[in-house]
Amino acid sequence: MALGTFFKWAGGGAVALLAALCLLLQGAYWYGASMLPEQLPQPRREYPALAREILWRSLGGGDSAISVRRLNIFSYAGLIFEAVATYLARPGELAKEPADLRLVDWTSSAVRSAIVEARYAHIIAPSPSPSGGSNAEALQQLSYDHQFESLALFIRSSREWPAERMADLVLDSGDYGRDSDTLEQAALAYFAQPVERLTREELTVLVLLDRGLGDRDPHCHAQAFREAYADALQTIGDPKLPALSAQTLARLQPIDCPPGA
Repeated sequence: MALGTFFKWAGGGAVALLAALCLLLQGAYWYGASMLPEQLPQPRREYPALAREILWRSLGGGDSAISVRRLNIFSYAGLIFEAVATYLARPGELAKEPADLRLVDWTSSAVRSAIVEARYAHIIAPSPSPSGGSNAEALQQLSYDHQFESLALFIRSSREWPAERMADLVLDSGDYGRDSDTLEQAALAYFAQPVERLTREELTVLVLLDRGLGDRDPHCHAQAFREAYADALQTIGDPKLPALSAQTLARLQPIDCPPGA
């Protein structure tokens, strides 16, 4: 009898603990979501399917169709537990993040940058804040709330747009070098052509510039860029992405290189 009572109390305690955890997770999401604007920044244009495909391949999507799983706070928590379990099972081994989650991550980062930029522009304005607090206090509060808001934005981003439109947003929000913040600007800056007229290889060059090669201008640092480009293709491990040819480098628009380049 006593043993049966113990199991009954233990079961009830486990259910209560699980319910409390669910409420805590949902509360964290609601708190973060309450800080987000009702209307998130939207993709400003649609890019060609080839540009989206190259971005998807650069994220590790390979030959699969561009798609993203729709998350909620509980499936998000499941991803965290899965990552922790994988790490504990294989300590020291860096697990490869799925392509769709990488796309959601890049999307939410691009959206958050736009939101933060708009907020900071408002906060540093000379007019006093409505609450009477200082601008410094408002900036500090933003930093405190960052984690909750980022959590909510990651989840909401996975549900806000189709995967193709997420790719558009990522391609339209980056750092391609030569004062280019979008793929459209980069196409004109590097090849003096609209995006729609670029070859697969030229598009790959531009997409990888925004994936970490932007500090090596392919005109000013041709050899260093060629080596970094080859390393990037090996890291991605996708044979469909083209190798860098001399013809593509020759089509680059020349610029005045800084001293020592």
